[in-house]
Amino acid sequence: MPERTIALISTLDTKIETVRYLTRVIKEWGCEPILIDVGALTSNDVESDFSNKEVVRKAGKDLNDLISAGKRDEIMAAMGHGASLILADLLKAQKLDGVLGIGGNQGTAISAMAMRSLPFGLPKYLVSTVASGNMRPYVGHKDITVVFSVTDLVDKPNTVSETILANAVCALVGMINCGQTIAQSPNRKSVALSALGNTEPSAQRISTLLSKAGFEVVTFHASGAGGSAMEELIGEGIFCGLVDLTPHELAEEIVAKGAYVPVVPGRMKAAARSGIPQIISTGALEYLCFGPWESIPASMRKRKIYMHNPYNANVRVSQKEMAAIGKEMAKRLNGSNGPVTVLVPRLGWSTYGSEGGALYDPKGYELLLQGLRDHLQDFISYREVDLHINDEGFADLCVAEFLKMIDTE
Repeated sequence: MPERTIALISTLDTKIETVRYLTRVIKEWGCEPILIDVGALTSNDVESDFSNKEVVRKAGKDLNDLISAGKRDEIMAAMGHGASLILADLLKAQKLDGVLGIGGNQGTAISAMAMRSLPFGLPKYLVSTVASGNMRPYVGHKDITVVFSVTDLVDKPNTVSETILANAVCALVGMINCGQTIAQSPNRKSVALSALGNTEPSAQRISTLLSKAGFEVVTFHASGAGGSAMEELIGEGIFCGLVDLTPHELAEEIVAKGAYVPVVPGRMKAAARSGIPQIISTGALEYLCFGPWESIPASMRKRKIYMHNPYNANVRVSQKEMAAIGKEMAKRLNGSNGPVTVLVPRLGWSTYGSEGGALYDPKGYELLLQGLRDHLQDFISYREVDLHINDEGFADLCVAEFLKMIDTE
């Protein structure tokens, strides 16, 4: 078996002793470390496979110029981008089996930025001093394993940190030697399905019915990260079809610019480009999701709000915004290279959005649908039915229409 290689990303100007320890542990496990220095002020006598100046130069920048300008954010962005390009080169050359990043706030941000560029399934492990906080802005929608460092990583490794760091290497080596990558199997027909708690009854029935029909159903929680991951995997050719029951993140992207952070721009575009069959509905397009009450922007606090729980607020989309969502939804679907059927449940798009529900707004629904009807091209099938999105009959209809599409492929 060829020697396994692990890229080790760190700021060597502040973490050199920790990096030297990790290098020894990686070698003890029979792997070869590839050291990528993302520290701005590392001295010239510190050895690395890719120096800080090389990393920034890979991003088309000059480190001395960035330091002279004193723009710390630009230095970090260049480090992250340059490191991602180096990882991409290593992967293309089949010289990358896994990545280990360590750091405080700066090192975590740069390492995560670089790791997010890598494909799903390739082992990624991050030891961070800030891992006990909100990691969503760092990790995004990628499969990055994160562990709290417990102690600071600036000092020489100690009784506590040695254990955390050694375990990190062991975990990464285990992933490399025993894990697997994501690949479309010729013997497996995989279908992507979007869902939220408010559309879960329908999603579960659709999943059950498609499974009985011989499909593997991969469900994505439409929470920003879930939809973004689904879009990327569709682009990688993993799925033979999509049931976009809950395109909720389109509202987040258009109205709130990613209230459910992160919503990567481009929701509902990957399937259109790929040409796979699509069933599209309107699940949870009538509201936005935020965290606790205080996370709701002041400009939106006079809207109809329903607290899903103490940590999650659902805020109704305005009628003007609903019209904009419908128009944009049509625009994105019009770019489809394959068959598309839009199915609209007239009696409600979510648990809260049905008649009597906290976020019910029939006029807003009609404005969105008018935007859809007025702008959808003729090749897209459009149908409204007198059902609620969570009615069994609606789930049955989604599956029946999807199977018709697949049969004609």
